[in-house]
Amino acid sequence: MGLFTEKLKEMGASVLPITFFVILLHFTLTPIPVDDFWRFIIGAILIIVGLGIFLVGVDLGATPIGELSGESLVKMNKMPVLLIGGLLLGFIISIAEPDLHVLSVQVEQFTANIVGRWQMVLVVSVGVGVMVMVGFWRLVKHIRLRTVLWITYGVILLLALFNSPEFHAFSFDASGSTTGAITTPFLLALAAGIAGLFEGEAEDARDRYGMVGLASAGAILAMLVQGAIDSPGSYQQIDIVENITPAFFMEPFTSSLSGVFVDSLLSIAPLALVFIVIQVGILRLKRKSVSRIMIGLLYCYFGLSLFMAGVNGGFMRVGRFIGAQLVLEHSPLLAVLAGFFLGMLTVIAEPAVHVLTDSVQESTGGTVPRNLTLLSLAIGVAFSIVLAVIKIYVEGLMLWHILLPAYILIMILSYFTPDLFIGVAFDAGGVASGPMTATFILAFAQGASGAHPSANVLIDGFGVVALVAMTPLITIQAMGLIYKHRQRKEQQAAVSKDSE
Repeated sequence: MGLFTEKLKEMGASVLPITFFVILLHFTLTPIPVDDFWRFIIGAILIIVGLGIFLVGVDLGATPIGELSGESLVKMNKMPVLLIGGLLLGFIISIAEPDLHVLSVQVEQFTANIVGRWQMVLVVSVGVGVMVMVGFWRLVKHIRLRTVLWITYGVILLLALFNSPEFHAFSFDASGSTTGAITTPFLLALAAGIAGLFEGEAEDARDRYGMVGLASAGAILAMLVQGAIDSPGSYQQIDIVENITPAFFMEPFTSSLSGVFVDSLLSIAPLALVFIVIQVGILRLKRKSVSRIMIGLLYCYFGLSLFMAGVNGGFMRVGRFIGAQLVLEHSPLLAVLAGFFLGMLTVIAEPAVHVLTDSVQESTGGTVPRNLTLLSLAIGVAFSIVLAVIKIYVEGLMLWHILLPAYILIMILSYFTPDLFIGVAFDAGGVASGPMTATFILAFAQGASGAHPSANVLIDGFGVVALVAMTPLITIQAMGLIYKHRQRKEQQAAVSKDSE
């Protein structure tokens, strides 16, 4: 019960700031229809409770499976088994990611089923699996993370040339959405299990970072490959139809409930199946441990179902409404300011961000304090939402116009940044783009783009997750350069003192 209370507090801290911001907008700039307002409140409660239950399940079930799987694969001491294990585990855990399901539902809806939900989930999961396999190979062969990232993003740049602007947005959004509530802790646990292979060798904390960043890159690669092979040159503009009045108050929640339970089962079942196979073939854990893990997966199932019901029932509808009303009824400046504060609230309230900032402070011995890291992340993510809003207003401004120079800068920074910070930075992209980005902020951008006469929902309504996932790559590496500079000054001071 204590664990559940702790997770509820975490999710409350994540969701409530956005909720209060919506209430403020409701009573000032964008009055929301009464029924939709209360559906939003119910949706927020379902998201808090659902993610709370889900994260308890992750701690009890998914994370132990990740740790045990990583350790078991290492102990077998066979490279082919290790690589195939990484591929399967990366694929299966990505399928269970809530944020990816939210994004894929939106892509399916706004492409009129040209890009299907499960098609996207499976393609992205293959990409994640492949890059987790590459991550395992990197750890075993002691390949520097920056080398793998340079090659990977070089291939991404080439593939992007053969894709439409719509697929650029889908692909880079997938990178942030696939590394969320379940994938991030699972991959960190896997990396910790694999890093155990090097105990006693000259390895440090840097090997525990970078796996999440590689998984994000895998999502981009897979979607761009799909887009290059099988994608229409253009898509029909899809209108957002939100003005249909439900037959009764709870209909938005109840109408999708059966589908939500089936989809959640399809998401969690593969992870349970993998655990059963590993348990029978390798682990042979005691019954108590097995029961604990299976109960954890059951929590994941029910939590994911409640989360998706909350998202579909009221949360995203209000996000779109507010985005549309700000564009239709108010000046661009107010829309930009709303985006800025949404970005600040999202990253400051995200529990995983606080875990990351604590980790950076610990890894640097306090040289880079957590508050400085948090401030840089918050400002970076706030400006990423501002860029997303500006992209809606400026006709002809494409996502790649922002991403290309930004990723060139990121790759240049990685040449000078200490290895530890490179891994942390690329992991932070997945951490910053959490549940609130994949739900409310994505819906906000879709509503705003749908209301602007020169904008296209498919081009301008997507890409916001990509921008949120991009900024930590810059800010954390900047922190690394600060850390490196301070270290050098301390060493010079120490040498000067010794010479005296």
